[in-house]
Amino acid sequence: MRIYSKISLEKIRNMMPSVVSVARLVMASVFLYLIMNHQVLLSILIFIIAVGSDALDGYLARKLKAVSSWGGYLDIVADFILVIFSFTAFVLLGIYPSWVLILIVLMFSQFIITSRFKKPVYDPIGKYYGGFLFSIILLTLIFPNNELYLILSVLILIFTLISISSRIYFFLKQKSPDL
Repeated sequence: MRIYSKISLEKIRNMMPSVVSVARLVMASVFLYLIMNHQVLLSILIFIIAVGSDALDGYLARKLKAVSSWGGYLDIVADFILVIFSFTAFVLLGIYPSWVLILIVLMFSQFIITSRFKKPVYDPIGKYYGGFLFSIILLTLIFPNNELYLILSVLILIFTLISISSRIYFFLKQKSPDL
């Protein structure tokens, strides 16, 4: 009996970071609903909680020694879904042009593809891309201003190009260390 409860508690402990990531997926859906229904203050609150859960799941994984590749991918997918739902709402509401959403989807796709290599591509810029997009989402929610949206669109484009360039450089450097 005692072994059974110990195994169960260990499984629960190991699942906690993933449960937090799944909660972020739920919050992304709630956020999408709220923003599409012009509930900006509640959207901001849910978004801040969701971003906090991003920090929490990583902390729990390290603290509980429950780090796993599956949990890492779940964390990334939860971040991606939150970002995609946010920008989908912004595009549908006419805040951003659709190319911004397409660019973000392409960035996530290239991240997934290059992460599947035997030796993942190190990208010192790209690791900040999600945090950058979280900041853009928050600025978009807090400061409703068309000029700001244009500036943020340009910043997304610039940061994306820098990240892609960095990823290509480090990919080529792995292939040819002489670079």
